[in-house]
Amino acid sequence: MNNILSLSYNDLSPNLKTCLLYLCIYPEDYVIERDILVRRWISEGFISEERGQSKQEVAENHFYELINRSMVQPVEVGYDGKARACQVHDMMLELIISKSVEDNFISLIGHSQNDLANCHGLIRRLSIQHIDQELASVLANEDLTHVRSLTVIASTCTKHLPGLVGFEALRVLEFKDCESLHEYDMNGIDKLFQLKYLSFRGTKLSKLPRGVVRLYGLETFDLRNTYIEELPTGINQLVKLQHLLTAYFSSGNTKIPDGIGNLRNLQVISGFNITNSSLCAVGELGNLTSLKDLHLQLEGRGCQEYKRHEEMLLSSLCKLGICKLQSFWIFSPDSTPIEFLDSWSPLPYNLQMFRMTTSYFLPKRPKWIVPALSSLAYLNINLIKATQGDLRVLGELPALLYLNITFSTVQKERLSVQGVVFPCLKEFDLISYSASAVYLTFEEGAMPKLKKLELPLFVSVAEAHGFYLGLGHLPCLRDAQEDLPKAGLLQVPLYGRRQIAIPIIPGYLSTTERRKDIITPTMRRTTLTRKRV
Repeated sequence: MNNILSLSYNDLSPNLKTCLLYLCIYPEDYVIERDILVRRWISEGFISEERGQSKQEVAENHFYELINRSMVQPVEVGYDGKARACQVHDMMLELIISKSVEDNFISLIGHSQNDLANCHGLIRRLSIQHIDQELASVLANEDLTHVRSLTVIASTCTKHLPGLVGFEALRVLEFKDCESLHEYDMNGIDKLFQLKYLSFRGTKLSKLPRGVVRLYGLETFDLRNTYIEELPTGINQLVKLQHLLTAYFSSGNTKIPDGIGNLRNLQVISGFNITNSSLCAVGELGNLTSLKDLHLQLEGRGCQEYKRHEEMLLSSLCKLGICKLQSFWIFSPDSTPIEFLDSWSPLPYNLQMFRMTTSYFLPKRPKWIVPALSSLAYLNINLIKATQGDLRVLGELPALLYLNITFSTVQKERLSVQGVVFPCLKEFDLISYSASAVYLTFEEGAMPKLKKLELPLFVSVAEAHGFYLGLGHLPCLRDAQEDLPKAGLLQVPLYGRRQIAIPIIPGYLSTTERRKDIITPTMRRTTLTRKRV
């Protein structure tokens, strides 16, 4: 098997070999996120622009090429069919570790053995998966001045690491899930003049080392899942920053730093809290003309004191919408109204994803969500009521691949997906909030490429319409289900190996004959079963 895998490895281009070998910095069975890996490859200098493609595009192509060649396994495949992460099979990992050690590409500490003993020459890249005093003393005797990347994952003994002063050539520095990092002396971090990638993700730090504001070459700064609520004064001097990632939304209290408008190279911002930030900082977001992804938290429950924040955010969005903004995700831990977004103008023509995660429901579809948004592929929206007109307009969005509509009121009238609409849609979730009823049917020609469907079926409502759903008009459907607590599921087999799980509310459907009525003429008739969720 090792010989077979070696043949596949030898068939790779030099660039792909380098990118593959790099994966052995991660432990066995580790889920490697695409975005993190791509940014690290770029920071290491592995990626160059090719044929008019940016470094980001070239790096992502390398990632998917490794998946297509079955060198790594795809994980978390999204609505667009692309993997968001990957894993390396155990046997492949052992192969690339042996190749890496043989070529002195990466040195490992805390793997099955201390691979520093097999190191020939200078240490180029160092991955520490476990360290204690004994291993630290071995490391302290090594020449660390040529180490280009240092990766420490889930180590509880980071205080034993040699000081950062000795790692003068670092381009990439990542501490991942190291909860004892506060015990490590990070004095001298400002001397890492070549550092491009810095991650404290999952370390639960509450205070940053003062020297980070002098890392003038930094391109990625990852502070997700930490307790950092305020970035140090001077962070706006890091004018090469492209990715600024802060706390997860569940506890996102980090303020937008004043002067953020100076960071004109920023492409991705995530986790900042709008209502905790100054009005000036919120307004400066509109100056970030290179921004592609913007993920923000908004809370305040509609208090009058935050109206100016909402107005300033809207003003910034209106400016960003005519630039490069592709993704906007707004999160609220409560029911803070976001109706102000209805006034987003002019149309954000480059927008590919709009997502709202909140318990607030818009009274109507925002005016700017119209068929002219030719790039919109992902739409997640909460509406008090889903209407026939909404389905008609959304069905004309030419690039829409994923649609999630969550509604909050009981809707007595039947909704129908009519005509040749939703030409590209692959996944459709119609979610009932607080067990609110709705009845939806599909007519011929609608959603011709739909593969996944999440649809509530309230039998008391469906009975009034003869249990007709029109699922036979969805030729590509592979999976349909709804997860309702204490509800039954109708298992509806389709042609081939497809199967649908339709929810039923207990006590409403009692006979097998009635259940059979749900099957459309194009479905293969079999005995249906009822299961508990």
